[in-house]
Amino acid sequence: MISAPRRRRSPPWFGTEARRALVAGAAVAGLALLAGWPYWRDHPAAAATTLASCAAIAVVGVLLATGPRTRRTGLLFAAASVFWAVNWAASWDATIGPIMSPYAQADFYLALAVGVLLYPGGRLEYLGDRIWTVMACLILWGCPTALWVTSEPEWAAFRGESVWWPALYPDLDTFKVVLQVSAALYLLLALSFAVVLLVRLPRMGRLRRLLALPVTVAIGFVGISAAFTQKPIMEASIPLDDLLRVYVIQGAVVVLVPLTLLASGLRVRIAELTVAGRMLRLTAPVSVERVRDALRDVLHDPTLELWFWAPTEGVYVDIAGHSVDLGPETGGADGPAEDGGRWRHRVRGAAGEPLAVVELGGALRDHGSLVEAALVAGGRALETARLQAGVQAGLEQVRAAYRRLVRAETAERERLGRDLHDGAQQRLLAVGAMLGTLEAVTGDPAVKEHARACRAELREALAQLRALAREVQPALLVQHGLGPALEVVAERLGTRVALDVTPRRFSREIESTLYSALCETLSYAVERARATRISVWVGEEDGRVLAEIGLDGARPGDPADPVADLAGPSGLIRALRGEVEVGGGPRAGMTVRMDLPCE
Repeated sequence: MISAPRRRRSPPWFGTEARRALVAGAAVAGLALLAGWPYWRDHPAAAATTLASCAAIAVVGVLLATGPRTRRTGLLFAAASVFWAVNWAASWDATIGPIMSPYAQADFYLALAVGVLLYPGGRLEYLGDRIWTVMACLILWGCPTALWVTSEPEWAAFRGESVWWPALYPDLDTFKVVLQVSAALYLLLALSFAVVLLVRLPRMGRLRRLLALPVTVAIGFVGISAAFTQKPIMEASIPLDDLLRVYVIQGAVVVLVPLTLLASGLRVRIAELTVAGRMLRLTAPVSVERVRDALRDVLHDPTLELWFWAPTEGVYVDIAGHSVDLGPETGGADGPAEDGGRWRHRVRGAAGEPLAVVELGGALRDHGSLVEAALVAGGRALETARLQAGVQAGLEQVRAAYRRLVRAETAERERLGRDLHDGAQQRLLAVGAMLGTLEAVTGDPAVKEHARACRAELREALAQLRALAREVQPALLVQHGLGPALEVVAERLGTRVALDVTPRRFSREIESTLYSALCETLSYAVERARATRISVWVGEEDGRVLAEIGLDGARPGDPADPVADLAGPSGLIRALRGEVEVGGGPRAGMTVRMDLPCE
């Protein structure tokens, strides 16, 4: 028997963390109510404002403490709420409450400021943050100590009979100087904190800046407001009510910090909810490049790189299908890249098989939930792109095999050309020399005639052999490059050819392949397209070799498809990851463009 599901008594968002945060907020509010009760009895509006701010800071602190990156910020915010509640013990004007209040207030601002400096990365990343933290500890703890050491409790607004105030060196003039110096130091500390916050913003990534900017503005405003509101009470013999009224104002301003933190958290959640729609919209129709560009756009990281697992080849490949060595798998899903500032995140399919590796900026580690949301939303697109990348990897292997074949063919052409020149040609020349000697020494006219005829045939054979050697591997191509080699070809065509060839030399494979493709195209231009004028341009742009052959198409040629007729040159160029484009036709004038990488 299947039991009915239990009825949920609370909404799904109200989980353990939320309940714990509300309990902490209520506890801190109760502590603040107890600490400031003498003042709250006559000031209920001030009590409501202060208790709400204490509870809000405690709730936000406990919620932040549940995250691995924001744990320290959350703990400091929770501690700050307790310090602000204890600060109100001054309202009792008795025992140790008055002397505890300045230290509680100092610790409140210190915990709040350092918590903001730790947000959202969880550590003090910059030297300025660490220097300011040390300076803040010295000022915020040193100034209250100097105040009670040099004063009587009446001078600091406390007149209760049971106030514990161990004044070691009470002197009114010295106390006034300490008040003025403390006020100046507090203002300096607030302004320097604002500078630290502004200086660190440009160093953050875009997503971190979007999160930190509202909090930075809020805490900067709170710090400067606290410094200016603190200044009027830095006077001798002020009433206790005036001191507590300033505390109320500061507490009301401080509530901006938890509100901006909640707004930043809500912004992150909204971004996670909307990322699915954006990924679907940006990846349609699915392609390897579109998936990568969509992730770059959604995660605001233009340097993001994406590699897909090719199961047939057993390697990761880039968007062009080239294999990439990413090193061994780490124990977890993530692993560091070679550059310490990058983060590699390994993505797996539903069955646990490798799917892809995403390399992102290190700042995105602080936004792991957003990265996961983008990858989950793009899961189907990643699967489809992985299949495309696998096909591309297979094609790349075919191209690599073809390139090896071209290289082997080039090397074989060079060897055959050397053999023809150094072997058969030299032997035929030696035979010709021997026939010449025979013709010179013999006295028989018949022998002389036969020797002369043999030498003529031998010269014809040598000419054909030299032509064959030039076809196999022209010496000019090896020694001087494409320009001189093509000039010889143009002279033999019997058609007007205008050459404009760069003098730059390329690799043997590039020159040999391009030479063969151009020769076949020129042969097609003369024999099939019946061109009377041909222009050949070869140059280099942006690391690629470009060639363009233009035909005039003056006389009607074979109506066959020129693309099919030029399949041979196209195959040679594509073997080296190049492209061939044919425009027009033999009857109306035609242009053949070749484009291949220099290396």
